[in-house]
Amino acid sequence: MKTISLLGSTGSIGRNVMAVIRQFPERFRVAGLAAGRNIKALKQQVVEFTPDCISVADENLAGRLAAELPLEFRERIFWGPEGNRRVATVAAADMVVVAVVGAAGLLPTLDAIAAGKDVGLANKETLVMAGCLVM
Repeated sequence: MKTISLLGSTGSIGRNVMAVIRQFPERFRVAGLAAGRNIKALKQQVVEFTPDCISVADENLAGRLAAELPLEFRERIFWGPEGNRRVATVAAADMVVVAVVGAAGLLPTLDAIAAGKDVGLANKETLVMAGCLVM
């Protein structure tokens, strides 16, 4: 079984990754989810996939998400760039899919590589900024 952390889980690419995971539950488990501002969609994903680590764009959204989730998830919620980095390096993940927009994908990608994770990169800006470090 492959354990996945997904940054950008509520975006177009992220939703497609989630559909594949949903289709093959015997092959995949979700270790981490990061989303920007769409806490409604993220809440549904968290309840369905029970990740170990969750991240949203900012502290206010983290509080709103925590208020809407069962107590068991509240200590797993982080925010901002540091939250994304936590999702990218969560111990249980074998693979990190980086499907966030722009420069926000760079540090989590580098962290995932440094942590020995396989990386599925759906973020061209990371390659433009640091291709020599990522390849």
